[in-house]
Amino acid sequence: MFLAGTLLLAGCVAPDAPRWEPNGEFIDSVKVSDFTLQTSEDTPWTYSENASNTTLAIAFLFTNCIDICPIVTHNMKWVQSQLNEEELNKTTFLTITVDPWRDNVTTLHQWKTGSKSQWTHLTVTNNDSDSPEMKAIQDVWVNFGVGLSIEEAGTNSSARHHPGDYTVNHSTGTILVDRFGYQRVWWGDNDWILDLFLEDLRYLHTL
Repeated sequence: MFLAGTLLLAGCVAPDAPRWEPNGEFIDSVKVSDFTLQTSEDTPWTYSENASNTTLAIAFLFTNCIDICPIVTHNMKWVQSQLNEEELNKTTFLTITVDPWRDNVTTLHQWKTGSKSQWTHLTVTNNDSDSPEMKAIQDVWVNFGVGLSIEEAGTNSSARHHPGDYTVNHSTGTILVDRFGYQRVWWGDNDWILDLFLEDLRYLHTL
């Protein structure tokens, strides 16, 4: 009877499913907190309403960046161009600024049109340090693990105030979020391998 019970128990307990190993860096169970920011067309955009049930590819940048940010945008454009109509319907591309002090709606719209990056770009309309809009975008940075600091006139400080003459130091990546709202893959800005990023994105379409 003991042997029979053991065999029955073994048949009822499924082995642990193997964890998916993406080409980028695996993110373990980080849920996207819902947020609302402003588009470069000056309309509100809410994650739960506009990206629901899609795979999200989200990049963080600022328009005064002259090196890596244009490259990331180019990479996103290439990935978008490789998707067929069905895949495009399953995918949301998104860019969020890390410099809302300079990247207002107008500036971000000029960047979007100039780079021909035909997807949503987000910022805030009120960059006062204590405004609800700034808290909202800072919460997004925290949720997605954006490392951000302001270098102002030879000093280095946090990004929680309105700076003057400054540059933005940020350690960010492009993040893939599954249709259930979980961050799944992180690709460092300097580490993009286009075909492998596309492979990760297409895998998430199958979930």
